[in-house]
Parts: sequence; C-alpha cells; structure tokens
Amino acid sequence: HCVNMYELEGKLMKSVGSNGNGEAQFNYPHGIDVSDRNHNIYVCDYSNNRVQILTEELKYHSMLGIGLFTSPRDIKVTRDRVLVLDGSDPCMFIFNSEHLLINRMITRGSGKQANDPHSFDIDRDYNIIISDYKNHCVYVFNKEGEQIHKFGKQGQGIGEFYHPYGIVLDN
Repeated sequence: HCVNMYELEGKLMKSVGSNGNGEAQFNYPHGIDVSDRNHNIYVCDYSNNRVQILTEELKYHSMLGIGLFTSPRDIKVTRDRVLVLDGSDPCMFIFNSEHLLINRMITRGSGKQANDPHSFDIDRDYNIIISDYKNHCVYVFNKEGEQIHKFGKQGQGIGEFYHPYGIVLDN
C-alpha cells in the first residue's frame, strides 16, 4: 500500500503511502507511470477506484477519475494524453494533459471482446495494445478505439499465452 523510489543499485530513496483512502494512501496500487513533461508520478489506486498523482518528491498532488473508475489497472502518460485502463468495466479512459476526459473507449462488446484486461502500452502511431488475462490474448486498437488486430490463444507454444498480465513495447 505504498510507492517506493529506488536508486538503480537498489537503495531505497523515498517512500510514501499506507493502507487507506486518503491523500497519499493506497488500497492495492496497481499501475504506475511518470510524466516526461512535469515528472509527476501517476499511480492507479485500484481498490480506491482512482488515480493519485504525486510530485517527483512523492508528495501528494491531486487525484484523477473520481467517480469514473471501477478498478484502474494500468496507466500511460504521454506528452498530451493520460490513458487509464479500467479492468472491471472494461474500458480505456483518455484524458488530455489538463486531465479533462476526452474519450471513453469500450474494450468489450460489438466485436471488442477484451474480458479481463490487465496491462497496455502505446506504439508510436498511438495504437493501444492490451493484454487480456482471461482470454489469453492481446488486442490492438487504433487511437479511435477500433479493434484492428487480435493475436494469441491459450497455451504454452509460440503465439500462445497463459493469463498474460503485462505488456511492454519496444518503440
């Protein structure tokens, strides 16, 4: 129920948080990212249904998504967007750099069958790549939220997954 900052050698530099629902308190922190623009740290506070924003000194700054999220799992911060993957709904919330909601992309229904998305990443064309834990696959959506590709199935062979939890792209 905390966020720790370490040096590359493994020495703890700073820590913040405890179990709870107040400022800088967490209940199952899940996804985390850092803004290149202002170095703020965005933390998905999964069971408190919000994203907390901390300064680079790990001081409380603000919250995002109060009343919107049911279980935010992963987050990515670009120079002009904040994308939050909500796993229980499941959907992707897209905010501008001022934290105003600009899109809510549904990742289930009408051909979009993500069942239990856990993690995502964004490629250089702003396509959104999502790992689906229960469907044992990966979905690719364009920036408009349309599914353009799906790959993988349950198994342990090449091109097969068993409960993929995380995903990272090499741009």
